Amino acid sequence: MHNIVYIEARKNYTRLVMTDRSAMVLITLKQWESILPQTLFCRVHRGYIVSIERIISFDNKFVYLPGMNIAIGEQYKDELPSKVKIIASEAPKKEVLSDLEIC
Repeated sequence: MHNIVYIEARKNYTRLVMTDRSAMVLITLKQWESILPQTLFCRVHRGYIVSIERIISFDNKFVYLPGMNIAIGEQYKDELPSKVKIIASEAPKKEVLSDLEIC
């Protein structure tokens, strides 16, 4: 399970993308959700489940994985932040004018 990067819906099949290969499997995303540990995987879109440990970063619109960006579906926007412990975030942006000295 630790080599799974994400799972993509393909009608009644799913595309299982792993670190070293991918495979088509006759199982639905709904079935994957009941099999996979909820602490390690998160559904982020109607068509995608991602491995939480493979996430590089995420924002309000996308999950960034190695070599792949996956859009976050509207109904799943609150799911990921509740499952991930955020240990660092972007530094606050400084006001451009605060650095200028106007005489």
